[in-house]
Amino acid sequence: MSRHSGHGPLVAFTSFAIAGAGLIVAAASLEVVHHHLFPPALVAGVLLQALGLAVSLGHLGQKRRAAMAMWGVGRSALSNEVLLAPLALACGALAAGISLWGRPMPALPVIAGVVNAAFLLSIGLVYRVGGQRTWQGFSAFTPLTAGCAFGAIAIQALSVTGGILGMVLLLVVLDAAVFVQRWREVVAIRIPAASLTGSGMSHRGQLLGARFVLLDVLPFVLLLAWPTPLAAAIAATGLWVDRVGFYALALQRTTEHEVAEVEEALASARKPHES
Repeated sequence: MSRHSGHGPLVAFTSFAIAGAGLIVAAASLEVVHHHLFPPALVAGVLLQALGLAVSLGHLGQKRRAAMAMWGVGRSALSNEVLLAPLALACGALAAGISLWGRPMPALPVIAGVVNAAFLLSIGLVYRVGGQRTWQGFSAFTPLTAGCAFGAIAIQALSVTGGILGMVLLLVVLDAAVFVQRWREVVAIRIPAASLTGSGMSHRGQLLGARFVLLDVLPFVLLLAWPTPLAAAIAATGLWVDRVGFYALALQRTTEHEVAEVEEALASARKPHES
């Protein structure tokens, strides 16, 4: 996947899917830790996931490609994601339906949470491909941690009862810790000046910093002051910036990059002698 390809549908799909699955995982965590279920979070998570899948199917062009992609389940990260996406949606819909019906079954949200967590992890693993230098390491875990952080923030911001700040803090700190490691990995990549033309890497500091502040810092500060829906809106913006930045910062190892690195190294070695 090069930086010149259109990433709009992928940004939309992953933004909606991560937000939806994150809400379901956070709702399941709330059930496990506080023995309190928040059905609106399950419903919202299912709707967001359904929207993401609709975008994904439109992006595929042919519906049968999804079925064909599942042939490699267990061997292919993409096949695992294609299998887990509808399974996560189905589990979330079942848990939401039962909770709205008024006959709570605590095991169902937990199962939905586990399946959706696996789906979030599968999204990160899909992009761990050879040649993409910024999609390695901790980037595989950011869909999971970002989704859970967003879900917890949204539930705390929109719940009239509140009272889950401890869980929000835990998930936000976990996401911050993972993302900081990804940030360090991206910044540590040495890019020849000639290769930065037209590349999102020239703005990597701004993109990574904006994501960190919008998803991990501002929402939690707002929640400490007052559980306002604005915190959820800011976190959603941070999640969108995360996905935009993920694709904008794609950096493929190419022959051109290797040549530029060698030329820059040779130029640096000649400067002391010329002076």
